[in-house]
Order: sequence, then C-alpha cells, then structure tokens
Amino acid sequence: MNKKNKKSQKHGRTPATDQATEPESAEPAPSDRPEQITEAPFGPEREMEELKRRLQRLGADYQNYQKRAEKQIEQAARLARENLVKSLLPVLDNFEHTLENLETSGESQDINAILKGVRIVYDHLMSDMESAGLERIEVNQGERFDPTLHEAMLHEESDEFEDNTIIRELVPGYTMNGRTLRPVRVSVAKPAAIPTAPEDKDKTDVPEQDSKLEE
Repeated sequence: MNKKNKKSQKHGRTPATDQATEPESAEPAPSDRPEQITEAPFGPEREMEELKRRLQRLGADYQNYQKRAEKQIEQAARLARENLVKSLLPVLDNFEHTLENLETSGESQDINAILKGVRIVYDHLMSDMESAGLERIEVNQGERFDPTLHEAMLHEESDEFEDNTIIRELVPGYTMNGRTLRPVRVSVAKPAAIPTAPEDKDKTDVPEQDSKLEE
C-alpha cells in the first residue's frame, strides 16, 4: 500500500468516495431544456373577436334572464288569480245555498229571510275583497268633481248645486292599493239656462221699400 492510499484510509475515505462527492454541473443538457412558446401579439383583430364573443355571451345571458323573468311574472299572475278564485268559492257556495232554498220553498219563503241570505253573501264577498285591498270611493252631494275619481255620466241644470259639483252617485267606484280600479259614475251640476226675453217684432220689422223710384 502506497503512501497516498494510507493517507486516505487514515482520514476514513477511499478514492472512490472522493470521486463520488465531487460536485456535478447543474446546467441541463440542451435536449432537457423546455421549449419557449411564443404567443402571437394581441392585435386589433383578435381583440375584436374577443369582444364579439363577450357580447354574444352577454346577449345570451340577457335572453335567458328575460325568459326567466317572464315565466316568473306569469306564474305570479296565475297564482294571484288562483288565490282570488279560491277566496270567492265560499261566496259561490252561499249563492248556491240561497238559490236552492228559494227553489224548494217557493212562495212560502219570507222576504226577510231572502234578504238576510243575500246580505250574508254580500258581506262575505266584500270582506274578501277588502282583505285584498279593495276600497269603495265615498261620494257626497255637493263635492267638487274630480276626474281621477269620478266619471260624469250626466250633466244636470241645477240652482241648488254649484257648477261642476256632484249631485248624486249613479254607480259606485273602487280603488285598490291606492289605484283607481273604477271611477264613481256620477251626475254633475251645471248652471241653469237663463231664459231670454221675447223680442219685439215691431222693432225688428223693417218696412218694405219700393225698388222702383218715381220719375
């Protein structure tokens, strides 16, 4: 054993381990390097195409939104109608019972009992409608005519009421949730016509003149 090997054994190393611990180059081989991808520049044509695609997506989304909104509105309206009809079914039942009683009893039915049954049906119907927001428009004689609440069906000459004031109610009107469903149909006063005095015929008559002149 030569001196070099002895020196390596003395420090606990062998020539092979010295060669294994030598640092290797970190630079990869040319074949292992990733290829660099170069993207095309973002030119006006590509920008217009991207903008067009975005507008198409927005248009499609808006159309879908419109369809959903229309469907929801239709469903809400249908549900409102169903609820209204459902609330009126007891009124229909009361009408049927009243008619059946009138048909079976004939002339022996007391008029007061008939009126009582009709009143019950009417009160039930009005209660259901008022719970939905219906209100009757109140009208008083001499009240000023309001075109937003009143509809003039007649114009009557009157010395008792002022011009353009209500004389009487003809057909009731109703509002619902602050909006006029049907205006009150009323008779409106207008000034009475002033009689004219007869004209004096003597003042109006003009004597005829001869068209011929004497020579």
